Amino acid sequence: MDRHRRAPVAAARVLSRGAADLRAAALTTMLVGAGSALGYVRDLLMAALFGANADTDAFLVAWTVPETAAPLLIEGAMALWLVPLFSTAAGARQRAALVERTLPALAAALAAVAVCAAAGAPWLVAALAPGLPQGGLAVQCWRICCGCILPFALAGYASAALRAHHVFGPPAATGLAYNLALVGCLAIWHDSLGVRAAAWGVAAGAVLMVATQAPAYLRRVGMPRRLPRRLVLPVAALLP
Repeated sequence: MDRHRRAPVAAARVLSRGAADLRAAALTTMLVGAGSALGYVRDLLMAALFGANADTDAFLVAWTVPETAAPLLIEGAMALWLVPLFSTAAGARQRAALVERTLPALAAALAAVAVCAAAGAPWLVAALAPGLPQGGLAVQCWRICCGCILPFALAGYASAALRAHHVFGPPAATGLAYNLALVGCLAIWHDSLGVRAAAWGVAAGAVLMVATQAPAYLRRVGMPRRLPRRLVLPVAALLP
């Protein structure tokens, strides 16, 4: 008798879970699609404001920074490294220990990478685009864009942690937040800053990606409360 009573309850739970998964998938699809559409608007706006000239070429060289960092730190190595770790950390104490052992090391390592990339901007720009007419402007844009490296890493960390906890909305909204900041900076400061407005948009968009996920991340995972004696950051996570 009890077995027959439990069967409808179990079926109702399965249906409820399926409906929740469907809603999450629909929300994720809409947010990712909106972010991609806004990225198209961003490209059209840049073309309309600046056209094809030496200034645009200077920014496109600096655009190498976010275009290289984003796939690795948001969707690539970060997800491959962190999602399995967070998926196996079942309890709150295990999650807290994992964050304490990984997040400070990750932040320190990527902050050092950002500083080195900014300091080496003249040589990196010369290597990527020798003889660029607006080399000085490219170096400026490059250094501004280096401000996205650490926020990208934090955004990727939060995305991996939230996805491991079956929270998909905030990570899906990061592309929309990023392009919204870029479009806003271009619209407001293109006259006064020129293509540097786009570089500042990259840095601001990266920070907004973190802010978009921060409330959900703090509720589900939390920040490290102390620095452990031993920090864990596998070299393979940053090797790409």
